[in-house]
Amino acid sequence: MKYIFAFAGGSLLFAACSDPSGGTTISHQESTTLPKDTAHIVANWPGYYTDTLPCADCQGIKTSLWVRADSTFVLQQLYLDRDTVPWGTIGQWHVVNGLLTVGYKGDKPEFYRYTAEGLLTVDEMGQAFESKADYSLDKLADEIGDAIPRMRVMGTFTYAADAQSFQPCGSKFNWPCVGGMDTGEEEGEALLKFSNEDLQRAYRKAVKQGGDPWVVEVIGTMGMGPAMEGDGADEYVYIEAVKRTLGSCP
Repeated sequence: MKYIFAFAGGSLLFAACSDPSGGTTISHQESTTLPKDTAHIVANWPGYYTDTLPCADCQGIKTSLWVRADSTFVLQQLYLDRDTVPWGTIGQWHVVNGLLTVGYKGDKPEFYRYTAEGLLTVDEMGQAFESKADYSLDKLADEIGDAIPRMRVMGTFTYAADAQSFQPCGSKFNWPCVGGMDTGEEEGEALLKFSNEDLQRAYRKAVKQGGDPWVVEVIGTMGMGPAMEGDGADEYVYIEAVKRTLGSCP
């Protein structure tokens, strides 16, 4: 399902878009590997999970995982004492042999077992790691608000026919996309300097011709905005900075 962000006559128009879950099939098989003490728990996967996971060479990995009912997920990982902005992964989650899987397409996914408290990081057989460290994520809510905190994320930006879109690496969906975000002003100056004109200018400089894909690492957020028609809202990606151009998605 492709989302677009349209422009006309210098005014920003939100293109109507449908739920990214359209046509999505979430694979699910009955588990034959889960421990007996969790067999009675009925998994309610969608929700917001968070905690600090162990890290071999840092103080910990502050992890937040949004498992969304439309089959997409947003994973944010902040390496404490090393990063100031979390690394983000946006993609499609699946349930395989009773385990939740998330990750980039082509890479070995991360596996989670559903528990009464939330999610437990496990191996592909559903077994917990042989460690005394806490590898669990607590479930704090079934849903979150309209805006997702800022993160570093890789994906493909495209600007063609007055429409802008962003497809995160690992996701088969496109979101409408715009540079900048209304973060308010201080003493008459915008708090966020990066604008949509800046994004378009960087795109034209990076590609040979309009419409070419531009694979980038950006800092941005996902949030809701008014739909082009009616009183509804569409979700889209706000880009506040372009960090680098990539040869391809990992």
